[in-house]
Order: sequence, then C-alpha cells, then structure tokens
Amino acid sequence: MTMGFIEDTAREVLEFTTEAVFSERYARKDGLLQKLDPRLKIVSLILLVATVVSLQDIRVIGAFYLLALALAVLSKLPTTEFTKRVWVFIPIFTGVIAIPSIFMLPGETAFKILDIRATWEGIRWATLFTLRVATTVSYAVLFTMTSRWNEMVSALASFRVPDMVITITTLTYRYVFLLAKLLLDAMHARRARLVGELGMMESWREAGKHIGATFIKANTLGEELYYAMLSRGYVNEVQPLGEFRFDNLDYAFSALTALIVILAVAFTRGLL
Repeated sequence: MTMGFIEDTAREVLEFTTEAVFSERYARKDGLLQKLDPRLKIVSLILLVATVVSLQDIRVIGAFYLLALALAVLSKLPTTEFTKRVWVFIPIFTGVIAIPSIFMLPGETAFKILDIRATWEGIRWATLFTLRVATTVSYAVLFTMTSRWNEMVSALASFRVPDMVITITTLTYRYVFLLAKLLLDAMHARRARLVGELGMMESWREAGKHIGATFIKANTLGEELYYAMLSRGYVNEVQPLGEFRFDNLDYAFSALTALIVILAVAFTRGLL
C-alpha cells in the first residue's frame, strides 16, 4: 500500500515536471511577454529576482507577486495553471525551512503546541521567506512559460556567454527530459509486468535495477549523441538563430521594469 502510494506519487511528479518544464505551447501565444526580445527577458528576470530577494517588506514583495500574476494574464497564460506550477512545490521545499523557524526564533509568544512556543517573529520570518520564494519562482515560471528554449539559448550567445556553458546547459535541458521519459517508461513497463503486489524489499530491489539500467542507457545515448554531433561538424560553437532587435514595446517594458525596481527600493528604504 505504502510503496504503491510512493510509486504513484513519483510517477505524477515526473509527468508534471515533464509537462511543466518542456511544454512550449504557451510561448507560441500572442501575449505581452511572448513579444519581448529574449535578451530583455533574461535581464528583466535577473533584475526582478534580485530585487525581490533583497526586499524585507512583506507588502512590497506581495505587490511584486501581484505584478507577476498581472503579467501572466497579459501574456494570456491560464491563471490556474500558472499558480499550480508555482505553489505545487513550494510547500515541500520551503516548509522544511519555514515551519521550524516559527518555533526557533526568539520573540513574543503567539501560541503554544505541547509546550513548544511559537513566536510572532518566527511567523513573520516564515511568511516573508515563503512569499519571497513564491514570488521569485513565479517570475522564473512566468518567463519560462513565455519563452522558447532555442531563443533563450541564442540570447545567451549574444551576451558572450562561453559556448561550452551554453552547450552543457542545452544538453542538460534535453537530458533531463530524456531521463524523465526513460524513468516513466521503466515504471510503466514494470507495472505492466506485475501480477501481484511486491513487498518492500522486492520493490526497492526492482527500483535499484531500473535506476541503474536507466543511467546506463542514458550514458550510451550520450556517447552516441556526441559522436553524431562530431560527424556533423560540431566544433563547440553555438550559432544564433538570428539577430534580435528592440522595438517600442521592448523599450517601454525596460523603462517600466526599471521604474518598478527603483520605486520598490525607495519605498523599502523610507524614501517615499
């Protein structure tokens, strides 16, 4: 029962990750962010994320989160799908850090659970941390859903990023998808060949066999891919897809982003 639950959960996570990360159907829509220059989107993403990480005011971070939701609507992204991609992993990763801080940070007592004291300072820090992570992830997911991978690679090449870094990043992106597909195929094949339920030890033993076989297959495919690249003239150079040009929308978005960042920093430091 428990192993079946774990297996079903792992399969759902793999399928969701594959669909969420590698689908580019939203990048083909005629929305606001889809029309922007890929170079501008990279710079804007770095600037917005760096600003949110440096903020200490929950109200300002909340405003940045609402801005991400507004950009999602203007980019014709389904709000439910967008928020699901952001919040499905946040309780797992942030809860490990945020929840203990509620009881560990000193300050005024908010409530008690079995003589364990929770403080208002801990609650504030946990809220700030969770909202900050949710906002930064929202911008990352937003720009990922509205950008095509090939265009982003070409934009990185225009920033003079070393070709080796771009090549490794591209292959990693493709191989995460390949590895997820291999694992899903192995899980479906295993399920199709089962007559009854396996015990815990047998399940772990079978899982180890599948993981080992998956990595061996991935290594073999990697070598074949490298030789295929060499046979086609690969010399560790990334050729951009084409030239990018700024238009009026790009300049307007650049000015708006800079204005929002300046106002947020000024408000946080009490200049407004």
